[in-house]
Amino acid sequence: MSKPRVAFLYEHPTWTRSLLAAMRLRDIDVEAIDVATFRWHADERPPNADRWINRVNSMPSAGRPAGVVAATCQLLSWLEVHDQTVINGSVAHRLGCSKAAQSTLFAQVGMDTPESVAILSPVDALAAAEATGFPVLTKPNVGGSGSGIGRYDRSEDLSAAIAAGDVDLGVDGTGLVQQVIESDDGIVYRIEMLGPEMLYATAQPLATDGFNYCAVDGTVVGNPGSAVTLIEPGVEVIGQAVAFMLAAHAEVGSIEFIIDAVTGRPSFFDFNPYSNFIEGFDHELGFNPIERYVDFVLS
Repeated sequence: MSKPRVAFLYEHPTWTRSLLAAMRLRDIDVEAIDVATFRWHADERPPNADRWINRVNSMPSAGRPAGVVAATCQLLSWLEVHDQTVINGSVAHRLGCSKAAQSTLFAQVGMDTPESVAILSPVDALAAAEATGFPVLTKPNVGGSGSGIGRYDRSEDLSAAIAAGDVDLGVDGTGLVQQVIESDDGIVYRIEMLGPEMLYATAQPLATDGFNYCAVDGTVVGNPGSAVTLIEPGVEVIGQAVAFMLAAHAEVGSIEFIIDAVTGRPSFFDFNPYSNFIEGFDHELGFNPIERYVDFVLS
């Protein structure tokens, strides 16, 4: 029986090592392809592979060209035109690159989500905020790890930020204004999805000095004093996450929410199709998330 051939698209080498090593240990013939240097001819067929894996971050990592995001969208479309099997294809990737589109899909699926208004430039933020009501967050569409997010409690504060050029809408200059939902318990919840199932879920305290809820940037689960803990969300929440992933045409990703202090219900605010599986809690889970990912690739 021949080895399965996998083409592995990435943009951040240190975030891919564990996955690549695990696949090679399972005798997968995997080719790692850096999207920043990969050259493809639009009139030619893609290289032969049983499947392609999109592991390109929706927000380019530090020091990487901003064009990586758009270039990956074009590459994925090229693969799909040629009927290639892609894990996290163009629909999922584009959704990861648009906070506005995420908000739309949350609402379409029937999930509670903060009221949001898409904006084309910072000068549009004040009118959008008056529509949602203060306090608000301004968010770049292409964002991650809390980058570019600002909170404004009054119209005067937002007006001053716009005038000073402090409203950051990121690499493509577009974003959204989003109503602030106050948390009932001071916790941010994240559900990691793999295929049509929940892989695991975590909780961590709301940040007091920013909006970065990347669990990999925090303390490792299972360590003394860890800021990240494992949780078991309710059946309704898991069902909503499954419905979202299906609508997003995403095989891998995480969904974040808080508990709305007013309604007592989950309020969903972020989808990330790029999952960094946090390490150090195989014993608590009873399995290794990276091995589960490899199982999924082989399925």
